Amino acid sequence: MVIVSEADFSTVLRETLQKIGEVIDFFSSGSGRILFTGHNIGGVNRIMLEQELKKLVPEHVKIEYEGEDNAFFSRFMPTDDKSRFHHGTLRSGQCLKSLGNLVVVGDVNPGAELIAAGNIVVMGILRGIVHAGCNGDRDAIVAAACMAPTQIRIADIITRPPDEEVGTEWRPEIAYVHEGNIYIDGYLSKKIK
Repeated sequence: MVIVSEADFSTVLRETLQKIGEVIDFFSSGSGRILFTGHNIGGVNRIMLEQELKKLVPEHVKIEYEGEDNAFFSRFMPTDDKSRFHHGTLRSGQCLKSLGNLVVVGDVNPGAELIAAGNIVVMGILRGIVHAGCNGDRDAIVAAACMAPTQIRIADIITRPPDEEVGTEWRPEIAYVHEGNIYIDGYLSKKIK
């Protein structure tokens, strides 16, 4: 599919789903791929597009983007200065997204997912998947009152906790990128220069 560079994301999403719906029988015959060319789609928009496509096409269909080495991230999507706040517990299967920062006043259970172009702060137990700086911002951070995620992503860097049991001690911590790796420190132990 060719994406016109002037098109807004809602138009791209609508037209993509319409076009795929017209040729859905093609994908049931075996292997296949959907190749996007023309205009880069990055960050949260790419995630939303892929989630909607996966509802239509079989699992074996690959979604690719021309001119990229299948890197998931792009600096195309600007961040929004507004922060999104959510009050309550996120259960397995729930996903919160923000073009700015994301603050959760509550717990994030295993199987729940947080995605933000900016920073993510959880004022509770973080046990789910968290992805800060989804547009490639390695300066983004993840902070939680109790840090026990199944996976942390900051920009294009991914880490997961060690295989041993992760405690649920309420000790505020912050995850950040330093020299290409994600580090987790006590919230107050990180020195401000």
